[in-house]
Amino acid sequence: MSPDNENEPRGGRRFSVEDARARAEQAYRKSEFILSRAYGLLREPDKEWRQIKAEATTIPNILLGYVAPLAAIPPVCDLIGSTLFNRLLVIEPGEALIRAVVTWVVTVALVFLLGLLINALADQFEADRDELGAQKIAAYSLTPAFLSGVFSLWPPLWWLSLFALAAMVFIMYRGLPILMKAPQERALSYAATVTIAGMVAGIILFSLASCVG
Repeated sequence: MSPDNENEPRGGRRFSVEDARARAEQAYRKSEFILSRAYGLLREPDKEWRQIKAEATTIPNILLGYVAPLAAIPPVCDLIGSTLFNRLLVIEPGEALIRAVVTWVVTVALVFLLGLLINALADQFEADRDELGAQKIAAYSLTPAFLSGVFSLWPPLWWLSLFALAAMVFIMYRGLPILMKAPQERALSYAATVTIAGMVAGIILFSLASCVG
C-alpha cells in the first residue's frame, strides 16, 4: 500500500473542499436554471417553449436531471411542515420518511406516464406524435405544481396550490402547439383532457403509495 493510500479513509475518497465547492456551485446553477425556466414559462411561454423545443436532451435526462429534484420539493416540505405542526405525532417518523420517498418516486413515475399520455392522445387532437416533445411538455408544465410544494411548510396555505394547477394548464396549453404541433383551437381541450386524466392517474397512484409503510 502506498503512503498516499494509507492517508485515505478506508470507507472511500478523502473529503475535498474543491469537490464540495464544485457540487455547491452545480446545485446553485441548477436551482437558478429551474427558477429561470419557471419564470420564463409564466412570463413569455411561447419564447420559452421554443427554446425548450430546440434543446437537445433525452427522456432520462429530463426525468433525472429536472423532474427528480423538483419532485422532491413537495414531500420534503410536507415532512418539514408536519414536523413543525406536530402532525408527525400521528404516525412514526420512520414511516413518514418512507412515505415521502415513495411519494417522490411515484411523482417522477407520474410525470413519465403523463408524457406517454400526451403522446398517445396526439392523434385525437390533430397533433403530431413526438415522444421527447411529449415528455418535455409533461415535465416543464408541472414546474409550478412542484414549486407550490413549498406551501406545505405551512399547511393552512395549501389552497394556494390551486393557482399552480391553473398555471400548469395554461403553460401546457401554450406549449402543445409548439412542441406537438397541435392546432391552436384544439390546444386548450387537449391540455384539459391531459390534466383531468393525469389527476385521475395521480389519485390512483398516490392511493396505492399511501398503503406503503
